[in-house]
Amino acid sequence: MKYSKYPSYKDSGVVWMGEVPSEWNSIKLKQVLSHKTKTTNHELDCGSISFGTVVYKDNDKIPEETRASYQEVLAGEFLINPLNLNFDLKSLRTALSTLNVVVSTGYIVLQSKSNVEKHYLRWLLYQFDVAHMKTLGAGVRQTVNYTDIGNEYFFMPPLQEQKAIAIYLDRATQKIDTLIAKQEQLIALLKEKRQALISHAVTKGVENEELRMKNEEFKDSGVAWLGEIPEGWEVKKLKHIGEAIIGLTYSPKDITDEAKGTLVLRSSNLQNGGLYYGDNVYVKSVIPYKLITRAGDIVICSRNGSRKLIGKNAMIDEASEGVSFGAFTSVFRSSQNPFVFYILNSSLFKYQSGRFMTTTINQLTTGTLNEFKIALPPKEEQQKITTYLDQKTQKIDTLISKATEAITLLKEKRTALISAVVTGKVKVNGKAREDALGQDVRDFKESSDAF
Repeated sequence: MKYSKYPSYKDSGVVWMGEVPSEWNSIKLKQVLSHKTKTTNHELDCGSISFGTVVYKDNDKIPEETRASYQEVLAGEFLINPLNLNFDLKSLRTALSTLNVVVSTGYIVLQSKSNVEKHYLRWLLYQFDVAHMKTLGAGVRQTVNYTDIGNEYFFMPPLQEQKAIAIYLDRATQKIDTLIAKQEQLIALLKEKRQALISHAVTKGVENEELRMKNEEFKDSGVAWLGEIPEGWEVKKLKHIGEAIIGLTYSPKDITDEAKGTLVLRSSNLQNGGLYYGDNVYVKSVIPYKLITRAGDIVICSRNGSRKLIGKNAMIDEASEGVSFGAFTSVFRSSQNPFVFYILNSSLFKYQSGRFMTTTINQLTTGTLNEFKIALPPKEEQQKITTYLDQKTQKIDTLISKATEAITLLKEKRTALISAVVTGKVKVNGKAREDALGQDVRDFKESSDAF
């Protein structure tokens, strides 16, 4: 409602563009973008596409004989990654380069002709990628080539209008991206605050008048990463308060459907401190009683190709008990798990991670987990600390959720705006467009400032 339309429209016959302004002209992509002949340049650093931008790559990780075959892409030229279109890369396969680099021969390098505004083409290719390029792919890897792309029709406005669209989208997306960045910074700060709150509570107790738990006497724990702990607390290894259990080993032939099998929790089921059921595996093998989850169990990712995912965990509640867990996960079973759960989500885990993660091994064995040292308060104090942390972390998690939702909305708006402008559904010349965008940005800023 805030944006005006063109006086009249016509059917473009191009599925991803739909109706376009009547004065826009049909043209093939190869009429405005030519395929650059592969040119080697041994003086330039290596590059690639990352999040829709051409960036430098680490030259040291690329063998010299491989690098020798790389092709040149210069600032002002376009780069397209035509491979693996079946992967959901969220329109990260096209870019207008601002660098002089060499890239692998798998990329398509394009040069714009003089009859077109290249910054407009940047946004056109973005929308082409979002809405259509995947449909052109062939083979298992869904690969396209220049002929596939070059023969595609689209409708293009006059040159001056191309410039107006490019300027508008550059400004509009920059404003939205700034808001997204601020929300991401807020989330990072909230997560940092959350972990600091937990780490302090599980090593020093909580100072809260209502709980009457101000600990004035401390003693040396004898453990470097624990430091001083309150009098009355003990340093314990996890094996002295519970048991670490390695998960179920099964073969591909054991996998079945939900109706016939038992759910086996894996690393992908552990997300954001909870359980996610969008990527499930069921098996029909006999499962030992010990490997059936119980309320209060903590399921931990113990093996993964990514170091940062080792140690992520979730606690089993009554609604999720009675399933199993895979061999790349472990369960810690203890009557004191509500308190232990917070320890595993504090910085104490990172302090001890050097004991089981090296440059070549990403694995947390049950033996290593059993040897973890923690500061353990009396049971009554554990309960008070976990209640305190439940309340505090819930407030922080609510703020994180709101910020995450704001980012989602901003990204949706960004995508919708680019689509509407590039395909001519709205007209973007004149001050009214800037006023409309400015009001949208103010609306989002007010909503984000509120929390």
